[in-house]
Amino acid sequence: MEQNKKVLILSGPGGSGKTTIAELLVKQCGFILLDGDNEDTEFFPNGKQWLPENSEKLSQAHNKILKKAKKLFEAGNNVVIDYIIFRRYLEFFEKFRREFGNNLEIKILFPSQGIVVGRDKERECWTTGAERIATVRSEFEEIKNELGEENYIDTSDETAEMTFEKHFSCD
Repeated sequence: MEQNKKVLILSGPGGSGKTTIAELLVKQCGFILLDGDNEDTEFFPNGKQWLPENSEKLSQAHNKILKKAKKLFEAGNNVVIDYIIFRRYLEFFEKFRREFGNNLEIKILFPSQGIVVGRDKERECWTTGAERIATVRSEFEEIKNELGEENYIDTSDETAEMTFEKHFSCD
């Protein structure tokens, strides 16, 4: 594996700033964007990734995202994955850890509940909804110890540009 290349997973609830920060990484740092939410549409054209009965399809979607990330990385690219993930978080991250080792970085964008619901409502694209946001926040809160608190970024009082400048570099 290339020592100076990385795969960065940006996750968190809808409206947390993942896509905007991913776009900044593409524009300013030359990352290749892999939109996980778009990639899993093949398996979930009508959404509902989080439902227990969709667990197997969700695992298939995660494998598809991993395969694409591996291909992009092996071509010599830094890769940023913008993805809510929808359940099975630790399993998803572990697959990537096994594949990319020290070349993997995980950041959870984690604004307050009120801020993220407000951002979600203001978006012109699809929205997540307050109930789903609360669930995703709760699920991420439950795995904070496993991922490490240092990997959680509170973006409540920051624009995406401020978060990018403060927490991400092109090195």
